[in-house]
Amino acid sequence: MEITLTALRGRWTTLVVRELLRGGRTYTELKRALPALSDKVLSERLAQLVEAGVVERERRPGWPPSTYYRLTPHGERLGPVLQALWDWGAHRG
Repeated sequence: MEITLTALRGRWTTLVVRELLRGGRTYTELKRALPALSDKVLSERLAQLVEAGVVERERRPGWPPSTYYRLTPHGERLGPVLQALWDWGAHRG
């Protein structure tokens, strides 16, 4: 459990994962989906998730070049975990 909590540490991290559970996104798409996050926080959370093996980062050529993020198979397994956390919070009587 500590490993999971370490991977998801920090405010906004679960929301970044939630967005990526809906499918891979570019940095710009993530920024648009999470407008309350500063560029600094979004960049930090993505780097943290890449380091934890939850997200993979792909640099795509073009002009301007883009960076694409998607969950790894390991990261996709967080879907039921986040759903259980949401359910618990929603039913805290």
